[in-house]
Amino acid sequence: MEKTELQIIIERLLAMKADRHLGQQVRRFDQYGIPVCQVTYRSASDLYIVERFNSAVSTEFDQIDLAAIEIYESISEFKSIF
Repeated sequence: MEKTELQIIIERLLAMKADRHLGQQVRRFDQYGIPVCQVTYRSASDLYIVERFNSAVSTEFDQIDLAAIEIYESISEFKSIF
């Protein structure tokens, strides 16, 4: 069974949380080789910060599913442009 795009996003977010390095984890989400958004995970506060590159808006989430939805929506909006 093939994984959905949302499942892949959640797996990447879970990997950030599972990494035991102190400080921040940063991941970029690209589409067609173009950066769409960036996620910063702060382990000390258990927060995900999603920064959309197209609008320079950053949003903090304390729940992984809400962060994943924000990333998914960012990518979907970007795809609709093409």
